[in-house]
Amino acid sequence: MSLEIDDGFLPHFKAILESFVKDKKVKVLEENSDEYDYASACPPELIVSSVEEVQRRVYAAEERIKENGGLSEAEYELQMDKFFKEELGIDR
Repeated sequence: MSLEIDDGFLPHFKAILESFVKDKKVKVLEENSDEYDYASACPPELIVSSVEEVQRRVYAAEERIKENGGLSEAEYELQMDKFFKEELGIDR
């Protein structure tokens, strides 16, 4: 899997992934593996089937943040916890 992450978001993204691995919610199977069938290995409610769906969710999340006038680091963590619970149905 290859991802391009915005430089400003990269520290947050790395922290999220590291916390998932630490809590044993995510297991790194093999780095840069193109052979693993991720879609059939995860619950169907976690699969996002279109770019439009991802864009819709990101836009909605960004709008909620803008409405609140930005976030402190603690507020960001709370919002991320809420997002993962409500949008993906998982605790981070």
